[in-house]
Amino acid sequence: MLGDKMYPYFDEYLGSIAASRRIEKDDIRAIRTVLDEEVAADRHIIEQLIDLDRSALGGTDWRDFLAATVADYAIWVEGPLGKISAETSAWLIATLGSAPGSSAPSASHIVHTLIAEADEADASLALFALTMPQESFWPVSASGSGDPMNLMM
Repeated sequence: MLGDKMYPYFDEYLGSIAASRRIEKDDIRAIRTVLDEEVAADRHIIEQLIDLDRSALGGTDWRDFLAATVADYAIWVEGPLGKISAETSAWLIATLGSAPGSSAPSASHIVHTLIAEADEADASLALFALTMPQESFWPVSASGSGDPMNLMM
């Protein structure tokens, strides 16, 4: 599908990725191509990508792509430019999963990227960030453990 007009089949493509339960680099490339060349991101697409994050495993490339995509949309499209409003923050918190244990796997990375890149963000987003576990920010050691104490040994 890469190289063809994929947007009419985008929902099915995301469904096939979810069914495989694995997000590959080619999938990220294909999604990026659709968003760059065929259709602008909107709330529906952002919600679909966050749902995909819940249903399929992706690596660092996926996490970084998703965080950048959500940040670009929330900061530069939702408006006002450079800012994340209270309304946008409420939508993001609900979409990312405001209940403990229901958050998207990349939620912490997304929220911290939003706060870092926005000129101004509603306080509710910062409060949400404080409730999120930080383990996704620890680099994974050669043993595969994300425990920071293992990295010092």
